[in-house]
Amino acid sequence: MKCKTFLMAGMMFLAVCLFACSPSDSSVQQSVNEKLTASPGVTAEVKEGVVTLNGEVADDAAKTAAEDAVKGVSGVKSVTNNIMVQAAVPPPPPPAAPDSTMKTDSAAMK
Repeated sequence: MKCKTFLMAGMMFLAVCLFACSPSDSSVQQSVNEKLTASPGVTAEVKEGVVTLNGEVADDAAKTAAEDAVKGVSGVKSVTNNIMVQAAVPPPPPPAAPDSTMKTDSAAMK
């Protein structure tokens, strides 16, 4: 009977130690913020080890890089990536070529 009691007490102690050893959300938040310094425009929120990323980046590579950086942080259970990719800005149209007919018409009028 004493053996079972000691075994149960030992298991309870182990469970408490394992739970107490997990990092708090505030320490995970701090580590996540440090990782995101290379990703301007991205913010993170940590709740129970789940990181939610928000913000806007220039391309898909930056979105993926931010998610990958956060996944490596100790204490992160999962990542929800809500980062938006900015729409590509089309290049400006080329300048219009001068109209040769206008030159000939104006020369004919003189």
